[in-house]
Amino acid sequence: MNAYKINKATAKDSGLISELICELLKDFNQQSGSNFVIDASKIEDTCKELLPRENFAGFIAIDSRTNQTAGMITIAQGTAIYNGGDFGVITELYVDRNIRSKGIGKLLIQSALEFARTKNWKKVEVGAPAKSNGQEPLNSTRRMDLRKKGPNLV
Repeated sequence: MNAYKINKATAKDSGLISELICELLKDFNQQSGSNFVIDASKIEDTCKELLPRENFAGFIAIDSRTNQTAGMITIAQGTAIYNGGDFGVITELYVDRNIRSKGIGKLLIQSALEFARTKNWKKVEVGAPAKSNGQEPLNSTRRMDLRKKGPNLV
């Protein structure tokens, strides 16, 4: 049995998702030297708005033994002519810093990719911060055989 289960988030999970996104932003600020404003209330309101949408999904990783939250991922629809129409974009991915490198990110990405298949999105892009000074996000995607394609336009 896998130690982690992945649940699709609903609007009822907005508080939990917003807490994890705040942790993601704190990590980003710390690693990049940025000063991204973290407004937990606004983030939670945005979660409540986005999670019920058909072209957006969030998934939460839960430790099956302790019922503790381990991480989350969000995926949204993008649309571009150059990309052949509709496609998916993984917009947020966070795994608790104390339990990384245990395959939780891979499980979350697999759930996002399955959601993309249900929407008939032929491609999924991963948005990564331009100011990241670490290789962790790139290394994680390479381990899953996901490839960087093209430049980041910032």
